[in-house]
Amino acid sequence: MRGVSLNILLAIVWTLFVGEFSLRELVIGMLLGFAILSIFPLSLGTGNYVGRALALVRFVLFFARELTVANIQVALWALRPHPPLHPMIIAYPLRLRGDNGQTVLAAIITLMPGSVAMGFNPERSVLYAHVIGAENPRAARASLKKVEDALLPLYGQGSAAAPAALEENA
Repeated sequence: MRGVSLNILLAIVWTLFVGEFSLRELVIGMLLGFAILSIFPLSLGTGNYVGRALALVRFVLFFARELTVANIQVALWALRPHPPLHPMIIAYPLRLRGDNGQTVLAAIITLMPGSVAMGFNPERSVLYAHVIGAENPRAARASLKKVEDALLPLYGQGSAAAPAALEENA
């Protein structure tokens, strides 16, 4: 929270310095404040804030790209007389821990055309999903792994190795 409040404070100081309180000046102040917080993360104690903010930007760009590609792919399938759907239900071992992160992962997977998150096992270590368009379960798990890899830095969990328990069951 320290990084957010410092960034807002720097944005307000910028608008006071410029002498014009407008949305444009607040955005410029936020960007300049973020740049200052990025340059001095150790001395200001904002390294975690800067890292997560950059992870959020990377994830939004990743999600926009993946969503666009998936929509085009599903649209092309809809135009074909016999699309290669290969529907399947897979079990995906989760590396993402915590209810918030897992819920966001399930929501993101459901938003992507061609996949629906069905639920978790009781220990919340496995996500069950219905997927179309993948050649085999291994390819379907790889596509879910890309989404989880993009979410892991956002929740400060890095990228740990995937559990091998369900990886071999293709």
